[in-house]
Amino acid sequence: MDFLIVISLALMLIFVLSKIKVLGAAGWIVFSIEWITRLPHYLEITDYFNSVVVFLAFVFFFILGLVILTDKGDNLQIFIDITAFSALASLIYFPFAIDNSLGSWLISVTTDLTVKLANFFGFGVYKYAENVLGLNNRYVEIILACTGIESMALFAGATLGIRAEFKRKILAFLISVPIIYFLNLLRNVFVITSFGYSWFGENSFYLAHHVISKILATLALILISLVVFRILPELADLIYSLKNVLESRLRRSG
Repeated sequence: MDFLIVISLALMLIFVLSKIKVLGAAGWIVFSIEWITRLPHYLEITDYFNSVVVFLAFVFFFILGLVILTDKGDNLQIFIDITAFSALASLIYFPFAIDNSLGSWLISVTTDLTVKLANFFGFGVYKYAENVLGLNNRYVEIILACTGIESMALFAGATLGIRAEFKRKILAFLISVPIIYFLNLLRNVFVITSFGYSWFGENSFYLAHHVISKILATLALILISLVVFRILPELADLIYSLKNVLESRLRRSG
């Protein structure tokens, strides 16, 4: 829901500037609601991996909002820093999600590059329509999620929004965001060729897209995260600090 995105981002940005806890808490709680609104869509298309992801994101962001609201002020800077790079990541991602022309442009570029990469490897993939790939009379539609923009925005926000030396921030950005995009192109090639050539039988698309690609993408993001943490230990320290704060508050609540 576009209005929830705008409201949550506005609240987060004002919180970063004003340090008023109630605004930060409200921003994260509204943000959590925006995530849970995606759940029916993923359940409808039987994408259980993303269904779990958006549900866990909802729970995490909602709890974070409550913790910020009830914090006595000892951890305010941690919450501000986390909110700052999260807001930056959202500002990078949501224009593509909200603006149809911008999202369509990225989808079109990704479709064209996927075709070129597939043919580079010798697969006969062709562009059937504006954002549809074809192979052996089987077709796969490229949507915004197929561009990798969500992961790229997350790492862009995390690497550029953290308080650290500029050169190391740029290095971490270059090691994460372009690599994520290239790996996502490989993922698209894998999905269309698996489906087009029926590599896994009648369930080729489901296995390639919903199972194998999800597992490989998760492993790739973990490895990229470890490299980024080596370059930007400040980011790792911030995440560990937030984890410790949340664990401490949850234990006390429990």
